[in-house]
Amino acid sequence: MFRRVSLAAAVFFVTTLPGQAGFQSWSVDKESDPFSGGESVSVNFMTTLRSGVLVLCDSAKKGLRVRAIPGFDYDQRLENYKPTLKFAFDGKLLFTAEGETGSVGNNLAAAEVNLEGDQAKQFVEAFAAAKRQIAIDDGIADKPHLLTARGSTSSGSAIVSCIAKQGSPS
Repeated sequence: MFRRVSLAAAVFFVTTLPGQAGFQSWSVDKESDPFSGGESVSVNFMTTLRSGVLVLCDSAKKGLRVRAIPGFDYDQRLENYKPTLKFAFDGKLLFTAEGETGSVGNNLAAAEVNLEGDQAKQFVEAFAAAKRQIAIDDGIADKPHLLTARGSTSSGSAIVSCIAKQGSPS
């Protein structure tokens, strides 16, 4: 009996711990940026300790930045590579955009793109409206980031608000 209870508890903690640790769902951080004078909004989805997606917006600047981190080490062969990032929401391709490669953190490879104008607006609206899945192909990994839409409504409203503030005087 003790073994069954122990096994059941272990399975419960292994399956719920990633959700409790901020993994496998979208989260948002907002703070005033004293350097830009705007509000900095960071939306992220961490799939592991080494991989995930970040959406960064500053209300005092134009557009937003989407950064995908596939989880492998940066290699010099990526230095001048211009990946094509693809964005799909609930199974429908929204658009593609040419990005850049670089490294983040402890030398992890990353692909990022700056979205401005109509593309930024389309992205945040589709993000906030996503019901099932947000998919991002970073153009450098062997498979796309297939992310649940869990948490995208509240995170999406934060980046929609950030983009809306960019066009208005403070």
